[in-house]
Amino acid sequence: MEIFMAAALILEEEDDEETFERNQIMRVTRMLLRDALDPFSVSDSQFRKLYRLTKDASRMLIAQLVPFMPQISRKTAISHELQILASLNFFASGSYQRRTGQDFFTCMSQTSLSRSLHATVNALNCIIDDWICFPVTADRIQRIKQEFFRNGGFPGVIGAIDETHVAIFPPEIEREHLFINRKLYHSLNVLVICDSNCEILAVNSAHGGRTHDARVLRSSRVFTHLEQRHREGDSAYPLLPFLLTPKLNQVEGTPGARYTDHHVRTRVTIERCFGILKGRWRCLRKERALHYSPQFAALIVNACCILHNMAIRWRIPNDERYLDEIDIEPPIPYNIAEETGEQTQTRVIQWYFTN
Repeated sequence: MEIFMAAALILEEEDDEETFERNQIMRVTRMLLRDALDPFSVSDSQFRKLYRLTKDASRMLIAQLVPFMPQISRKTAISHELQILASLNFFASGSYQRRTGQDFFTCMSQTSLSRSLHATVNALNCIIDDWICFPVTADRIQRIKQEFFRNGGFPGVIGAIDETHVAIFPPEIEREHLFINRKLYHSLNVLVICDSNCEILAVNSAHGGRTHDARVLRSSRVFTHLEQRHREGDSAYPLLPFLLTPKLNQVEGTPGARYTDHHVRTRVTIERCFGILKGRWRCLRKERALHYSPQFAALIVNACCILHNMAIRWRIPNDERYLDEIDIEPPIPYNIAEETGEQTQTRVIQWYFTN
């Protein structure tokens, strides 16, 4: 019996040594492949297909993120450039970390990709104010109003607003039920405001799928900001002084019907924004589902919104539009003024400044 136990221990030690040697060989092989390959050497179209950004935009992004990423101390460590590009590829494909790490230009283990992804996402959230900013200056507000009026014929609009659900893996937390939405899958209820060019002006991804749309709106900094500006002087408008909603079941040809027609033509901007966002960054799609904690999944949503704005400003064409469930279902009425019991839909923000 003692001889058998000794033999088993020897075999176990040999297996451990073989596993260690195999891992070392794989690590060296990946390092050599990474050193030999240059992701920027591929064609522009192939690069954009892999990372969804152009080469110039990616170089600018890398330069902006590096100061916020952990410093590299080992010579064999993965470069910041490759960490960021691997993360972009993950956002763009929505694939599993192991599959993304095995990409020809990435060549890193699942563990290394996970560390790279966390570092990149945290760095992106450090620069969120540089890329996502609600209009507060008179010139920018006036420019956004003019663009909305030119596209939809609705005056005074400074943002189209709606919520979209981003699927997540069932979280192992005590209040897991708070993330089950009305479609009975786990998600984050993400509030987004955009301008007429689909550039995102504000995002709130801190709530579970079960959270009421009205609560998500009221908890956002934008809502507080608009309320404060209204108190400083403005006349009252239907429902809320700065928030206008469509009038349903209006007789064709009436002022109410014309109002709703322009309202719908204006609010379609936010639907198009969601289609572009999830078309370019596939990790946000319902069928992908983010396999992370709700807190980190929310940071990924923020990161993708930043990259979305970057692509918009660099005028990078989007070859794919995602038809989300929100595009094909009629809007569901919800309570935006719970204290009055008033039922409505929130779709367009309209806000006027007074002298």
